[in-house]
Amino acid sequence: MEIHNQGLQPQCQRQTRHAKWKKLEGGWVKCNYDASHHEGNRDSGLGWIIRNSTGIFLHGGMGRFQGRATPAEAECTALLWAIQATWANGYRRIDFEGDNLTITQLLQSREATPRLHYLNTIQQWRSMFTDIRFSFRHREQNSCADILAKQALNNSHHFKLYHSCPAFLLSAVNNDCGP
Repeated sequence: MEIHNQGLQPQCQRQTRHAKWKKLEGGWVKCNYDASHHEGNRDSGLGWIIRNSTGIFLHGGMGRFQGRATPAEAECTALLWAIQATWANGYRRIDFEGDNLTITQLLQSREATPRLHYLNTIQQWRSMFTDIRFSFRHREQNSCADILAKQALNNSHHFKLYHSCPAFLLSAVNNDCGP
């Protein structure tokens, strides 16, 4: 298994915050995930988008859940939903991209983290995949997942799955992968 952190590449290869979605090598899919965090009893939202190596929308989803104590817990919740969605859709070589650098670094370290038990569950899922990477992307590079997470809070359903790109997301996906 390979772990990749885009944010830790050498300076000459580091991308700007406004860089677009980055294509993958063939045989991989990418899943961007995000959470819209609210503490306590307020609902939080989560979203994920799965694309092939050239950026074509394959699947996506969004959901609402009771707020977590910290933004890191909310991000882990979104990642767990994304991991389960990619697994359920049969993907086994996947690059998960999120905008929480701390979570990405903790996943790369592979250390047990009692204060954030969600990471232990995520680590257990790793062995289910042929190849798995966890990458950091700035919020601006994770806009499609962010839109889904925020849209989940305005949706009457607790979760929604998409097997084609929803109309409200189409322009963001096209702008994200365009020239």
